[in-house]
Amino acid sequence: MLIGAKGATRKRLETETKTQILVPKQGTDGDVIVKGPSRKGVTSCRQRIELIVLGARTKQQFTHFLSIPLNSEQIRVNYAKFRERVLTELPGVFQLDESLFQRVEKLHLTLCTLSLMDNEDRARAAQLLRDCQETIVGPILEEFGPIEIRLVGLEYMNDDPHAVDVLYAKVESDVLQQVADRTMEYFVANGLMQRKYDRVKLHATLINSLFRGNGEIVGGDEERRGGRATFDA
Repeated sequence: MLIGAKGATRKRLETETKTQILVPKQGTDGDVIVKGPSRKGVTSCRQRIELIVLGARTKQQFTHFLSIPLNSEQIRVNYAKFRERVLTELPGVFQLDESLFQRVEKLHLTLCTLSLMDNEDRARAAQLLRDCQETIVGPILEEFGPIEIRLVGLEYMNDDPHAVDVLYAKVESDVLQQVADRTMEYFVANGLMQRKYDRVKLHATLINSLFRGNGEIVGGDEERRGGRATFDA
């Protein structure tokens, strides 16, 4: 993204800002270094590089996600009962393949998805998460005590109940919604997320057409919409 086809982007930046851009060899770690005869030129080049990286981040598929595991025994048992009833009690025309169901050990709430492009991004994300624990989660827990998560009711993500991509359980918790929204805001403010929605859509995916055959997709269900076979809910 920085070098461009045949080095065109890099050459353009160097020419327009009168600088030299040193990029680590492919497959190696290291910093991009900008050299130039004037502070103004180096600063301008750096700012333009940051804009290129920001633009690339918005187009890149997510690489990581923040989530809350739903690993309480009560949730696991009730989910297993739900799955068993759907698989055994629906009329034949509505029967679903078992592979469409989320694995019980992977039940979770996704708070946000991230595109972390290198080790520096990953280190920043880890630090931001620690910051959130100290400045958001900790104070909220101190004020309200342990957060209770209730899964109540089912909903689907697209418009036609006869052609559904994702079936999920709705989450009831005003306090958890506050934690999720403020965490998202913090990551957006620090440049590691792009705002897509006003609030985090708290949900626990139960059935996903992308699981078909292997069940190995993680997080961000609403962002992975192409090339899938829907099911009738």
